[in-house]
Amino acid sequence: MHFFDHIIFLLLGIVLPIVLLVTGNRRRKGTPIRWTEKMKIGLYYSNGLLLYGMAAAVILIWWLTNRSLKEIGLGWGSVPYDLTAVLLLCGFLLLYLLDLYYEVGSAESREETRREFKKLGFLPVTATQFLHFVFLAVAAGVGEEIVYRGFMITYLTNLLGDTGWAVAAVLLVPAVAFGLGHIYQGWKAVGKIIAMAVLFGFFYLRTNTLWPLILVHTAVDVLGGLLSWYLLGREE
Repeated sequence: MHFFDHIIFLLLGIVLPIVLLVTGNRRRKGTPIRWTEKMKIGLYYSNGLLLYGMAAAVILIWWLTNRSLKEIGLGWGSVPYDLTAVLLLCGFLLLYLLDLYYEVGSAESREETRREFKKLGFLPVTATQFLHFVFLAVAAGVGEEIVYRGFMITYLTNLLGDTGWAVAAVLLVPAVAFGLGHIYQGWKAVGKIIAMAVLFGFFYLRTNTLWPLILVHTAVDVLGGLLSWYLLGREE
């Protein structure tokens, strides 16, 4: 463990979630923003580049300190993968699809989901916006998994160990930091995101690879953008 590891964890694991929590709460309580297409596309690329930058900072520190990127999950991991971890990840996918169906399965649920998407304001409503949104979805899948799973779980495991209560802290701390960064979606969504992050963290601990998580995370965000386009675009 190196000095810069502590700095990155302090900035990305503590300072950034607090800033996002405060600004997200203010945005939820303030006057809704009227998002133009230009503003949306600008947000997709600025946030996407920020996420890539966070991941690049972690990778750069690892490279400068002569450590293998496999230590933060950028390898194939422990093959064959742990069966429990694989089954839990498949279970998450099934629950996510069921939740997706719940959100669009009836006229009432579609209307409720549409209202929630409108509150957020920045989600895509046209094909053009969705294509730009994909950049952000991929950046989130890559950047957030490298930072909140690969780096933070590795960092906390090296700091606290991998037995007993330490495992709970290793899984919960990055999951809570990750979830609070999404407060702009509301506390219900934060709870779901924290649960997802704990499950993803467990998968990473048991397999030592991020690639399946990056793929699933990206797919979830892309589907969210598609759902927004489907619900809001038709109304437009």
